[in-house]
Amino acid sequence: MEKKDLLEKLHQRMIAEIQDYAIILLDIDGAILSWNKGAEKIKGYKEEEILGQNFRIFYMPQDRQALLPEQLIELAKKEGRARHIGRRLKKDGTIFWGSILITALHSDDGEVIGFTKLTKELSDHEVQ
Repeated sequence: MEKKDLLEKLHQRMIAEIQDYAIILLDIDGAILSWNKGAEKIKGYKEEEILGQNFRIFYMPQDRQALLPEQLIELAKKEGRARHIGRRLKKDGTIFWGSILITALHSDDGEVIGFTKLTKELSDHEVQ
């Protein structure tokens, strides 16, 4: 195996196996393209049931109605990233506090082609 291939495989493993942070790859419209162990642990969905869904699914109904997910995507497009701390939903309906960072991914031409979304579950102590 070539060194470049080995590094790519290790990089993929590194992301896949992190458990304290949800690391999600989104397409330009916010559809979920990849899912790591941390995402499964924090959000409660298995990869096969969440891939292709829009990341809006994790937001509270009032935040979806206010178009918060779309606003965060637009901010990441304009400024390269968007940060937010707020209440989020798990698969089972449990509400948790999450700190998120959405980072725009760019083509070689500088065009936004997708996003990474990093989520950390916060304790009540961390929110106050």
